Amino acid sequence: MQAETLQQQNFSTGGIALPYSPAMRMTLRILSLSLLTSIPAACGDDAEPTRPADGTVKVWESCVWDGQLVPELCEASLSCSSHGVCSPTCETLDSCPTFDGFMIECSSEAVDPEASICVPMCNSTNECPKTGGVELSCYHFSCIGDL
Repeated sequence: MQAETLQQQNFSTGGIALPYSPAMRMTLRILSLSLLTSIPAACGDDAEPTRPADGTVKVWESCVWDGQLVPELCEASLSCSSHGVCSPTCETLDSCPTFDGFMIECSSEAVDPEASICVPMCNSTNECPKTGGVELSCYHFSCIGDL
């Protein structure tokens, strides 16, 4: 096989390949650079949601991220339930918010064993109240988030 070397005068490889003119070489460089700049700078999907900052998730919203309970996401006055909802904490039933047509319970279903949380109860037709947060569903008479 014949070794090909670049000869400076006529920009030829000296072998079987046809020589590139200086204009063609410049065009190839420009095309190569334009391809490099069209590649995204970062990997991953930009449409993917970003995790909320700790302590910013509001009442009745989800405290689940990537399928895991993350209690730190809930605002300071709330506690993450074992079913993935930032719920108001309570010491007595009187400190829980009320929903028309639904009973509520002060329960120890929080991820934090020291906290008790307000848990809405299902009505007689197994419906849950609209809390303004995540959709709650009836499970064993309690209204829980989808974990």
